[in-house]
Amino acid sequence: MLHQHALKVGVVAATVLGIAFTSCNKDDNPDPTPKTRSTSYNLVGTGTNAARITGTVSIYENTDSSINVTLVMLTNKKDTVHQVYFLGGNYTTPTTDTLQALEAKGNGAALAVELFKNVNKITLRQAAGATKEIPFRYNDAVAYIGHLKVIHSRFSKDTIGIGNFGKSN
Repeated sequence: MLHQHALKVGVVAATVLGIAFTSCNKDDNPDPTPKTRSTSYNLVGTGTNAARITGTVSIYENTDSSINVTLVMLTNKKDTVHQVYFLGGNYTTPTTDTLQALEAKGNGAALAVELFKNVNKITLRQAAGATKEIPFRYNDAVAYIGHLKVIHSRFSKDTIGIGNFGKSN
């Protein structure tokens, strides 16, 4: 009789443990919100403003692994159309590769300029009109050797902000 009772208790314990282990299985409940990352780099002025931070460029990873790259210009002139260049190489030894070239109209206050939104690859413009598609996810972006340069206007060569990006920083 004692043997039968021990057998029943063992079967019940095994069943309870089996249910407990099955309900704790992590594969049944994956984390629905993947971790995202971000990194920022400073732009500084030139000449007498060389020590002054004039902007930041930030990389944000989205939950789908695409990225956004945003420039915030802290220094800009209201109603002036500034030229923004995102180039290969660091700013002391640039390459001819261009990731982005665009215009941004100044507002006299902090101005956010979206360089890339929801991208995982970009088309790199190279010398002589050649293009090359490259992967551009978070790890690719922070490993890229590049820099940003903001020029006062199309008619001026005055740089209002310059800074390295990614691995060149």
